[in-house]
Amino acid sequence: MKKCCMTLLALGLVAPGALVAQSASPSETASPVGTLDAADRAAVERLGGQLMLAGKAYEYDRMLADEIGPRLTGSANYVKAAEWATEEFKRLGLSHVHREPWEIAATWEPETFATASILAPHAQRLHLESDGWSPSTPPGGVRGKVFYLNALTEDAVKANAAQIRDMIVLLDGESLKAAGPLEFGKLLDTIALVGAEGARGLLMGLGDVNNISAELGVTCCNGAVSHLPTADVGREDTLLLRRLLAHGPVEVEFSFANRVREHVKVDNVVAEIPGTDASGEYVVIGGHLDSWHLGTGAEDNGTGAASVLAVAQAVMAGGVKPRRTLRFVLFGGEEEGLLGSIHYARDHAAEMDKCAGVFITDTGSEPPQGWYVFGRDDEKKALGAITPELESLGAVGTTDEGRFAFSTDHGPFLIHGVPSFVLWTPLEKYFGLHHKPSDTFDKVNQRDLNLGAAVVGVTALAFADAPQAMRHLTTAEMEEQLKKIKAFDEYSDMKTHNMF
Repeated sequence: MKKCCMTLLALGLVAPGALVAQSASPSETASPVGTLDAADRAAVERLGGQLMLAGKAYEYDRMLADEIGPRLTGSANYVKAAEWATEEFKRLGLSHVHREPWEIAATWEPETFATASILAPHAQRLHLESDGWSPSTPPGGVRGKVFYLNALTEDAVKANAAQIRDMIVLLDGESLKAAGPLEFGKLLDTIALVGAEGARGLLMGLGDVNNISAELGVTCCNGAVSHLPTADVGREDTLLLRRLLAHGPVEVEFSFANRVREHVKVDNVVAEIPGTDASGEYVVIGGHLDSWHLGTGAEDNGTGAASVLAVAQAVMAGGVKPRRTLRFVLFGGEEEGLLGSIHYARDHAAEMDKCAGVFITDTGSEPPQGWYVFGRDDEKKALGAITPELESLGAVGTTDEGRFAFSTDHGPFLIHGVPSFVLWTPLEKYFGLHHKPSDTFDKVNQRDLNLGAAVVGVTALAFADAPQAMRHLTTAEMEEQLKKIKAFDEYSDMKTHNMF
């Protein structure tokens, strides 16, 4: 998930019923769109069985994680993954297989291993990595005394400006919690302010256990490199630094070099299974192809990219002919702020009114529970048309939880009023792995990954075959929807920072 943004995700129960279109208000009862006929239901059930019993998601994920490896946006491995996915879509026989380029302000990759240590009150090694899109440290590294900032807010930075100057500033989870609801643009503005007040560097202790660092990605919202050398520190080291600071001054040093290339073209990968009608309507089945580099991106988001490919493979193998076009999209730049999907939505704005739904997978390989629907009651009712199929997969739930409304690649579609769904799974395991060295293929459960891919395939095909597409929300309705789920402030923050 996006997380240059430390971002994340979650769903409840739906009642049986017909697919429905929304009326004047997202919260009002909607008029029916019609139930699936027997042939459509049979096709949906066959697809679910194909994905469960002979699905290829596990093997696709193994190839991405083990054979290609970590896929930093724009890196050689990312390019290799995009080429591999393109060739696989072609091999499966999909139509209009192509790559759509967009420009990122800068690509970023570690060039040397990071080194770090406590210098005083005693000498000790620190477990540390460069944060994503941090500049290299100056020759000889960054050295200085540590100041703990207990709240990452503008007021706290200004109040502590004298203590911040010429210091290495330490942040941790408590600093972020004290800042209130996470708004990524505001968070990056505050980090920039720490640099403007004269800090020498920034240490972020956001890991969980075992001195494992967790990547954040200080990308200035557009893939540009930050101005302040920023490092991720392991959990136990962070706690040690705080204990030492409680008893006196602490001095540290750290050093690393990163490779930066400016104004680089990055590809989204797109392929289609054409629909049988002439409406031009389509549904999007998507996930992000990029990952962080500490692990191999098996869970975040190899599982999602693999599920996209697995659904395409199963539809082709089963000879399914959807009413609406199934469009498969693997986005780049999700981890740096949904960049690939934002560019996709801009480039396809003229046809966005034809998008009957977007179905995103970015929640790992735990057993699926259903779908995030982000405050649209009509989406919950629409899922009722396939209650028996979702129930058989243990995934009949929905949730309106708003804290993940802009955590992954459905976000740029959601703000256009498009019916938007993200696969809902338990996230405790996922959060312990993603953006860390432990995000590797051995953590992926084949059965549960197949279940998730089946839920995606069954739901997307049902919406593709529905007699009538759900309508899009107006901008005013969309904004009311976001207020309802307490996601409007995050939306406003992203607009203010020109992310949409």
